[in-house]
Amino acid sequence: MAGQAILGETALKPAKASETESAGESVEALVVQHTQMVFRIAYSILRNLYDAEDAAQECFLRILKSRDRLRQVRNTKTWVARIAWTAALDHRRGRSLVTGATGLEDAAGDGVLAVLADPALAADERLAEAEMQQLLERLIAGLPEDLRLPLQLSTVQELNSAEIAEVMSIPAESVRTRLLRARRLIKEKMAVVLEVNRHD
Repeated sequence: MAGQAILGETALKPAKASETESAGESVEALVVQHTQMVFRIAYSILRNLYDAEDAAQECFLRILKSRDRLRQVRNTKTWVARIAWTAALDHRRGRSLVTGATGLEDAAGDGVLAVLADPALAADERLAEAEMQQLLERLIAGLPEDLRLPLQLSTVQELNSAEIAEVMSIPAESVRTRLLRARRLIKEKMAVVLEVNRHD
């Protein structure tokens, strides 16, 4: 998903670099740099490809409207992540929750496809890696939302505890506690599944 495709060329023209933007960073540059992060944050909340695309577009429209504040932003990644988070939550409130997968959805992005496409691995190794990745993605998707979302922000978006706290508007200590609980649950569930498979 190209950054410019989200907003379109026309919408980005007024957002070219200006004196009000810190370090010459434009809204267009933010779109290009953070499109994937924004989409994955939106998807982690909405669990639906099309809703996530809508929320990502709304996020960048909000950034476009707030571009005059860019020079005051200390950490643009966290700022964009926070707007993406809020846009996705607002989008979820505005629609009925959709259950079930469409076949176009993937719990953690393109991890399985990336493993399958890795030419450095032999075919059997690629299959084993893909199966393990799918298992991990299912386990993460099965976590309670209050544990799943910070874990995804940590592992997929590579945000630290302080950044996650700012995005989610919760204390950093709560983030660390949730991450510990999430990782412990994943480890326990993974051990059970592997033990069952070993005896099959």
